[in-house]
Amino acid sequence: MYQLKMAGQFDEPSSELRVDARRNQKRILLAAARLLADDPAASIQRIADEAQLARPTVYRRYPTREALIDAIAQEAIGEFATALDEAGAAGEDTASTLGRLIRALARIGADYPTVLQSAHAHDTASLVDRVDELIARGQAQGVIRADVTSDVLRHALFGALSASLRLARDPSARGLTADEIGAQVAAIIVDGLRSKPAQTAKPDTYEP
Repeated sequence: MYQLKMAGQFDEPSSELRVDARRNQKRILLAAARLLADDPAASIQRIADEAQLARPTVYRRYPTREALIDAIAQEAIGEFATALDEAGAAGEDTASTLGRLIRALARIGADYPTVLQSAHAHDTASLVDRVDELIARGQAQGVIRADVTSDVLRHALFGALSASLRLARDPSARGLTADEIGAQVAAIIVDGLRSKPAQTAKPDTYEP
C-alpha cells in the first residue's frame, strides 16, 4: 500500500546518499586545488577528469569558477579551524601546541595549496585572532619569546610552509611528504620561538 505525501513533503536524503555526496564534494575540491595551484586556467573538464567524476556533477555543485574557488577556501579554512580546536585540546604547553598546529597546517596546505599561497585574500580574521591569542598566551606564560610579534610570526610561518610545500609537488625534489615538511618547519619555528633561559654572566677572572 502506497503512502501519499502532501505537496512539498519530501523524504530526507539517506545517510548513504549524504556520505556519497560529501565524498564527491571532497574529490572535486582536492582535484581543483591541486590543478589550479599549478595552472590557474585549468578547465572544469580537467578538474572533473582529475576527480574521476562527470563534468555535469562538478557544474551542479559549482556552476562558476568563482564558486569553486570560494568552496576550496572555505573547506581549507574549516579544516584549519578544526586543527586549532584539536591542537588546543591536546593539553600541551603553548609552544608545543603551536608546533602541532604547524604540522596540521602543512597537511592542509598540501591539500589546498592555492589557499596557503593567498591566505591574505580570504576571510581568516577569526582564525588569525585565535592564533594571536595562542601566541600572546605563550608569551604571558614565558614559553614563547616576547620579542617576536604575531604579524612577523604569521608571515614567516605561511611563507615558510608555502615555499617548502612546493617540494611535495616538485618531481625533481627528493620526495618529501607534507608530514615531513610540516615537522621540519615546526621544529625550526618552535625552537626559534621558545624562550631561552637567561644566562648568568660569568665574573671576570684575572689570569696573571
